Amino acid sequence: MKLVGNLIVALEIVALTEGLVLAEKAGLDLNTVMEVVKVADFRSPLLVSNGQNILKRDFSTSFALKLMLKDADLIEKFAGSLQSPIPALRIVQKNLESELRLGSKKKTRPP
Repeated sequence: MKLVGNLIVALEIVALTEGLVLAEKAGLDLNTVMEVVKVADFRSPLLVSNGQNILKRDFSTSFALKLMLKDADLIEKFAGSLQSPIPALRIVQKNLESELRLGSKKKTRPP
């Protein structure tokens, strides 16, 4: 059950961030977008709380990227054992791998 829940969370966060980037590039007011997210059929506490944090530019860690990548790999293996395709997970894995690489480059750069 935990792996299924983490799959949903990971995909929901990717959808939220990509949606907010698209909205911003379209010139939409992100506060208005989040007001719609709060009342729309697709609303969820996860979207609302993470969306509000993004608007406040609060990127505090709530779950380590390396742990989410570990879970994504476990989800991939679990789904594979059941022959259940989850192509969107690969996008999440690539994003996580990229962010982890960027984070480690920042740590190794001189101040």
